Amino acid sequence: MAKRYKCDYMNSGINFERNGVYVCCKTAHKGGGMPVLAESYADFDWQKIFELKKKWREQIEVGRPPEKCIGCPHIVKDDGIVKKDDFSIYFIDVNSFVNCNSKCVYCDCWSNTFFKETSLLPRFQELFKKGLLKNSRHGYIQFAGGEPALMKDFETIVNLCIDNGIERYIVNSNGIKYSKGIERLLNETKVNLCVSIDSGCAETYEKIKQVPCFDKVVNNLEQYAKAQKEGRSQVWSKFIIIPDINDNEEEVLKWYELSLKIGIKALVLDVEREWFKKHDRKITPKMEKMIQLIQNKCKEDNITLTYYESLKCLYGIH
Repeated sequence: MAKRYKCDYMNSGINFERNGVYVCCKTAHKGGGMPVLAESYADFDWQKIFELKKKWREQIEVGRPPEKCIGCPHIVKDDGIVKKDDFSIYFIDVNSFVNCNSKCVYCDCWSNTFFKETSLLPRFQELFKKGLLKNSRHGYIQFAGGEPALMKDFETIVNLCIDNGIERYIVNSNGIKYSKGIERLLNETKVNLCVSIDSGCAETYEKIKQVPCFDKVVNNLEQYAKAQKEGRSQVWSKFIIIPDINDNEEEVLKWYELSLKIGIKALVLDVEREWFKKHDRKITPKMEKMIQLIQNKCKEDNITLTYYESLKCLYGIH
């Protein structure tokens, strides 16, 4: 019998981007990712979106995925759980905004001064009205894009989703502005708040973020860590390895020790995405040593360690 394949994001995901709608936000693999479902919010049509998803998931099923999906680690052997006529949404990525109060060297959001943000509140209201957005053990609503705390209607959308029973969230924040919406997520629901510090000292932080906000971020992280449910690791500290800035053991150890001092017990590692793609999706021996060092430290101290997009692609993790 021929092997069958699936992608959870093609089956049950949607990615709201700045100028259109995509299947997902995964781009570190060979195909580059993000098959287009709607080129703008003006041509947004749920029926057309589901017709495209049906066509593409049939291609994936027989091992002939769309070109943009080639090499993606999220295409796995089909377990037969998803029904072919089920288009329920379990995974939502929100990247539809660019406002940011940081100027990270690895991001272009902050430089886009001409972008006019469209509120996603009507889309979320439609999802609930149509009964499309549902809970799943592995599902989530993920906020990324620019800075979620600055996103239009962020707290209204969060409250709407909580009040409609959605339980799992991922928020990628720089931690500069303290958010009551994020605080409610920590208090009431299952959320991973991932704050990319990328450093353990103000000097390196400012080289990467290009804003003098290190102490403010540390203070906000301490407050978020106190807001999380007792015994849970809901606040995550992230370190993106950036060549020639923080790609050494001294820097990653400073970050590790700071994270534990704040009260964080869950860590995330990654490699700067564009560098990673330009270097044939491989990392240097020095980076390997950094990762191994943190792996060992986490085992010793019983700290949760996970990986972000580039390292997930490298290690074939989904």
